Amino acid sequence: MARMTKASDSTAPLVGAAPGAAEYIATIEAAARQGVQRAVARLSYGPAPGQQLDVYVPPQRDRHAAPLPVLIFFHGGAWIRGGLDWLDFMAPAVTALPAVFVAGTYRLAPENRWPAQHEDVQAAIRRVHERIGEFGGDAGRIAVGGHSAGGHLAAMAVLAGDVPPLRACLPVSAPCDLRYGDIPIDSDDARAYKYLLQRREQDAEASPVVFVAGNRVPFHLVWGERDFRRIRDGNPVMLAALHAAGCEATHAAIAGAGHFDTHLMLSDPANA
Repeated sequence: MARMTKASDSTAPLVGAAPGAAEYIATIEAAARQGVQRAVARLSYGPAPGQQLDVYVPPQRDRHAAPLPVLIFFHGGAWIRGGLDWLDFMAPAVTALPAVFVAGTYRLAPENRWPAQHEDVQAAIRRVHERIGEFGGDAGRIAVGGHSAGGHLAAMAVLAGDVPPLRACLPVSAPCDLRYGDIPIDSDDARAYKYLLQRREQDAEASPVVFVAGNRVPFHLVWGERDFRRIRDGNPVMLAALHAAGCEATHAAIAGAGHFDTHLMLSDPANA
């Protein structure tokens, strides 16, 4: 099965400059080349190359009489890099549960500005809901998550999107509040202003924490104790906002883990 193309070379160094990013990318791309588990299908949810999903099922799926729960997971990459091959390594741990794993990608910035990514993730979830029964998945038991930018987009889809009912949202090391205000455009926190948003004033409409009121989808927030500062600071605020809104929300702050460790550890079937 053909791999997703990466973002242009002009955007790649922006992600690779983050501490630990180069090692992370090398690890997940090496896992993809090893082909530990192959997707059984690639689904398109739009005409663009980035609007695609890979579906993974348990090797012995014919033994499961009842439809299986489903996890849709979106990659990170600061909205400007990444693809389906950043998620292959997660499939064996999920299908071993057993469950159906759906890897998702979306149109990348800066070629595509907000709300393109938000619209894509909503459309992707709707497509999975429509088609997952063909692969032994239960459309009534779908959870959605993602790492970093993918977790941000998953949370936005649940809180401010037009999607079918979901069982849970699982953002991993995700930015929950993009309202950084009047900060230098070349700072790390300004990446969303520089590459993702069309205008600075869109920062509120792209911040999950703004939309928690009325939510009834359970959340489980995960971040690392050595995560990026904006992740370490923002997730406890998001957790408190969810609780204040009456939402069921749990969390795990992983001891000793950095921003990329929280994703890599999801290859372990024993990881909670």
